[in-house]
Parts: sequence; C-alpha cells; structure tokens
Amino acid sequence: MAADNRAARRVIMNGGDLTIEQVVTVARDPRIRVECDPEAMARVQRAFELVEAVVADYSAALAEPEAEQPAQDYGITTGFGEFKAIPVAPEDLHQLQVNLLLSHATGVGESPDEAAMANYYSAEIVRATQMLRVNTFLRGNSGVSPELVDVLTAMLNRGVIPLVPLRGSVGSSGDLAPLAHLFGVLLGNGSFYEVVEPADLTAAAPAIRPAGDLAAVLGRPVDADRLIGPKTGLALTNGAAVSAAMLALAVHDAELLADAADAAVALTLEAICGSARAFDPAIHEARPHPAQIASAANIRALIRGSRQIDGSGEVQDVYSVRCAPQVHGASRQAIRYGRDVARIEINASTDNPLLFPDLAAPWDRAFEANRPPAGKVSRAAFSAGNFHGQPVALAADFLGIAVAELADVAERRTQMLLDSHHNRNLPPNLVALPGLNCGLMIAQYAAASLVSENKVLGHPASVDSIPTSANTEDHVSMANIAGRKALRMLANAQAVVAIELMTAAQAIDWRVGMAIPPLTGPEAGHQGSRSWREVWDAHRGVRGEFAAAAANGGLGAVPRQLGAGTAAVYGMLRAVIRPLVDDRPLDADIRSAWRLVRDGRISALIHGLVAAGPDVAAVGASGTSGTSDTFGASGTSGTDKDFDFEGKAL
Repeated sequence: MAADNRAARRVIMNGGDLTIEQVVTVARDPRIRVECDPEAMARVQRAFELVEAVVADYSAALAEPEAEQPAQDYGITTGFGEFKAIPVAPEDLHQLQVNLLLSHATGVGESPDEAAMANYYSAEIVRATQMLRVNTFLRGNSGVSPELVDVLTAMLNRGVIPLVPLRGSVGSSGDLAPLAHLFGVLLGNGSFYEVVEPADLTAAAPAIRPAGDLAAVLGRPVDADRLIGPKTGLALTNGAAVSAAMLALAVHDAELLADAADAAVALTLEAICGSARAFDPAIHEARPHPAQIASAANIRALIRGSRQIDGSGEVQDVYSVRCAPQVHGASRQAIRYGRDVARIEINASTDNPLLFPDLAAPWDRAFEANRPPAGKVSRAAFSAGNFHGQPVALAADFLGIAVAELADVAERRTQMLLDSHHNRNLPPNLVALPGLNCGLMIAQYAAASLVSENKVLGHPASVDSIPTSANTEDHVSMANIAGRKALRMLANAQAVVAIELMTAAQAIDWRVGMAIPPLTGPEAGHQGSRSWREVWDAHRGVRGEFAAAAANGGLGAVPRQLGAGTAAVYGMLRAVIRPLVDDRPLDADIRSAWRLVRDGRISALIHGLVAAGPDVAAVGASGTSGTSDTFGASGTSGTDKDFDFEGKAL
C-alpha cells in the first residue's frame, strides 16, 4: 500500500493507491521525496520484457525470406495515428519512439517571447504531472524500462522542471504536446529549471538551463539510446496526465475554497446580525443532500456562541445568506464528483497500447478466425482508448462551474454589506467620511469583474470536439482546456471569497466595535433635516471614533462578541489586514485574504469545530477533512486575544 511517511518526508508509490493529498503535497513541496515500491518495479520489468519479446518476434519474422507478414502492434512496430497501418523496419524502432517525442513537441505559449514564464505550465503542475506519469508506469501496463522510471523519479526528487508550453493539447490521445515537451529533455531538447524549496515554485525568473545539463544535475547518465525503448515515446506522451494533474490540484483547492466560503457566510451573518433559523438542522435534513447538510453544519459551528446572531429581529435574510447551504452544498457535491474522477485517474493506466503480462489470453481471441491474414494483431499489446480525457474534461468543466457559483453568491453578499440600503445601518461602503473616501467600493467592482470573467470561462470545453490525424482521431475531449479553465475560474473564485471575508471583517468592526444597532427600513441612516455641514461634522466625528478605536486596540474586543469560529477567522484576517479608516490601495489586502483562503487554515479550523460538536457532520465535499494531515489549525480560537493591528496609527 502506498504510504506517506511524514517522518521521512517521502511518498512511496505503487501505481494503485496514490491520494490527491499526496499529489498536492509533492507538487507544492520539493523537499518531499518520492520512492517506488519494489513490487511495482517488478511489474514494470515484466511489462518491459514483454515489449522486448514482441520486438524480437517481429524482427525474427521479418528475417525469414518466405515469412508471412508478422502481427502488428500499434505504435511499437507501426507508425502512429494516421500511419497506424504502416509497418516500421526493426532497425528503425528506436528512432520511431524518438521521433514521436521530437515531432509532438509543438506547444504554444502566451506569446512568441520564449523567455516569458507565462508561456509555461507552473512548476506545481509539472511536478504533479511527473508524479502521475511515474505512478501510471508502476502499474506495469506501459512497457517502459525500470531505468526510465528511475530517471523520472530522480528528476522529480531533484526538482527538475522542464519548460512546457501551455497550449496545444486536445485531450486525446492524451496531452501529447505538453508531455512531449516535458519528457523531451531526456533527448537533450528543451530547457528546464530547478526547484528546491517551496518558495522556488513561484520564482518570477528562475535560472533556465539547457536540457543538455540534465545528466549533470541528476548526477547520473541520461542515455537516450538506453532510456527510449520500443514503446517509451508512446508511454510518455499518451494519457491526459497534465489534465489529470490540474484536476487533482483544483479539487484539493476547491474543497478549501468551499470551507472558506462557509466561513465568509458566517462572518457576513455576524455583520448583519442575521437569522440563524435558516441553518437549523431540521431544514437541511428535510432536503437531505449530504453536502448541503455539511455546509449548514459548518456555519452553525462557526457562529456557535455568538452575541450578534438574530440581533436584527428580521424573519429572514437575503437569498445569498439564507440559501448559502443550498448553493454551497450543490457546489460541494460537484467538487466531490471531481474528486472521485481525479482519484481514479491518478491511479490508472492511460497510455496506448497497454500490456498485460499476466493475462492468459485477450477477450477478443474468439474472433481471431475472422481476421484476414494481413490484419493479424499480436496477443501482447492491447490498443484501445484509455488515453481519452473525457472523464477528466467533464469533471474539470463541472468543477469550474461549481467554483464559479461560490464566487457568484459571495459577490452578492459583498455587495449587500456595502449597500447602506441593505446592510442594516452600516456606513455606505463601510467607511467614514463617505464621499471623500470610497471605502471598499472598488473591491466589489473587482469581485464583479472576476465573477463576470468566470461567466465567460464557464462555457464547457468538453462539449467541443475537432477531428485530428486525418479523422483517425475523430472525437477528442479538450480536457486540457477544461483543466486550465477550471484553475483560472478557481483562482478568480478564491479572490472573490477573499474579498467577502475582508469586507465582512470591516463590517464587523463597525457593527460590533462601534456598537451600531442593526436598524432597517426608514430608521437606518436617517439624516432628518440636518444641513450638509452638520452631516459632514457628524461623519468626521464618527471617523475619529473609529480611527481611535482601531489605533488604540479598541476593536480588539470585537472577537468576544462573535462565535468561537467566526472570532478565529476574524482574528486570522485582522492579523494580516488592518481595518480601513481612510482610503488606501487594497490589492495587498486582497492578496493577504486570498492566501488565507488557499492555505487551508480556515478549512482546518472548521473541521476541528464540527468534530467537537454538538453538530457532528461530515465536513467538505469529500466527507473527510482531506487537509488535516497537511495543514494544521492555528491552535487558538482567537476569542480572548486583543488585536492591536501592529500598533499602527491610522
């Protein structure tokens, strides 16, 4: 069984039970070492020997002057795609595989500027892809040599990141162009850089090295004549491995996003003194979608003990708050589907043809007599379609739509918090001196922009297909496009939820810190017959009170009025973002909140709260924490801590 040995900081792969969490951990931490299970390596050896036997039989048959045409094995003794019926001379079989890697390296980036890193897949996607390809080979169906597996493992452990252009894959026969670029360095083609620490993964300008330096970096020979065997080119490039890597990373981060979205709802609920009734367990058990039940349980756990909830006296809140478990739960269920697909795909044999050394006879043996003499096929290699990326494409498209909805509803809550007609007596745009200050107005604009961009990106790539290889490959999945879109939509959604979190924290500062009652209707914001100067003077006075409270630690008592969970989330936000008194650039604040959404601390907090009861429920789309063994909670609730915001004068 594959094991993640944290003490030794290693992951042992066997081709069968790699987890999404292991993929994410290795992809994002170059310090983790990968090892191959010896039994799995024995399977690799058996399949490699079978390919060698196929080639030996083929060569021997052709050496007989009067021999019939020997049986063909696609891509081993024949050409590829449109050229599947063209036999290749035995002495050219090595070059056949080399040519496959050379000819398929046709990727396209963002611009013709070769040096622009935006042209290439991120280091974490490349690392995840390398890991998945090795895991596939360990299943023993690919026919590559154990030496090749050793070299690929060494590349991963040494932090070698080949430059792989973003575009050029249609998701069938797998991610051909990206994988050809990734593994073309074995032939001395292309370039790479190295990552050693997690910080290296996002380096803006890494030191690029030519592929010819690979042997020196690995400290071992990289001999293409030995590494590229009779099926190696096909095994390296067939399969939607890049798409599957993107899906695995996206699923993991989408689950964290869903938890952060629940936390954002809870903070918003505190800010508007909203109604708790909509989250009653009875409601969600009456419509028993498991993920909806889990989302409601998360929100209840976060607001438990709050002195703000139900303070408005309103019967019900706006849809974006009241229906949050229903909306978030639907997205969680879609993310769960993505997890199920990714879990299978990262442990699958996805190249073509496949080898089954231990299989007595193929199923189609019963039809052997029907074949014409010139159409004989070997019993060793099984040519089929496991490379087709359709399962990954559909899952990635669905996941992108799911996270887009988390962003859609979060932006609506953000707008509600900033609108003085709906935020129950809070200042417009949550700032003193409105008019002179814009407050968080443009943060909502940014969220709206991201939500609208996701609407454009939401068109599913998987409904498209365009024939390739002279109609031999007449239906393709577009899985790679779906995966890249899903990651873009996910990043947009993370930023939108981050904006809601920072907006809700600002709203709580006003509501609790300034003791503003949750008035609604005509009473809220009523100015009566006061002159503009009186109104302005009043605004200045409020601004002074808020600034003094923030500067002198007076807002530090805010968490004591919140639920245990919302207090902790508020504390995380206020540890990195100061309250907004006067206008300032907000891009850094958004990035700080974004990192909280992505790093898993909010998710770990929620898992701990729910596990502690009294609302015991499965948290997260997967039904398990998924991240608790990778990301730890902060260890404190934040409810008794005074936050002085670094003592900065505001």
